[in-house]
Amino acid sequence: MVGEKLREVRNAKRLSLASVASRAKISVASLSRIETSKQGIDLSLFLLLAKILGASPTELLDDGDAVEVSDKLLTQIIDLGPKERTQLWRDLADARAKRRVSPRRLLTDEVEELVAQADFLREEINTVRRGIRRR
Repeated sequence: MVGEKLREVRNAKRLSLASVASRAKISVASLSRIETSKQGIDLSLFLLLAKILGASPTELLDDGDAVEVSDKLLTQIIDLGPKERTQLWRDLADARAKRRVSPRRLLTDEVEELVAQADFLREEINTVRRGIRRR
């Protein structure tokens, strides 16, 4: 699940709960609950945590062989239709644009979001390819 993978990556990078939570502007308790699957995580926070941990979203969603669909966030993303997914990315970009940040920071965030989208789409394509090969 996503929470377990977040904890695994955070521990591998020897980052404390407090340091990651502080950078994400959430409480240590919230991050702990996310990592233990006691609290859900929305897409924007997921992408922010991936950035903080220096991990690609695909890395955090991939269990090595196949993506498990038991996590609520992953299930919601997978269940979105193409139009809904596009709207989600646009909404995230709009929300980020409304925050008061420097133009340089905004550009960096946009590039990272596009990379995250590309990683996600690449993984979806690979999942479809694996399904076709099995037939």
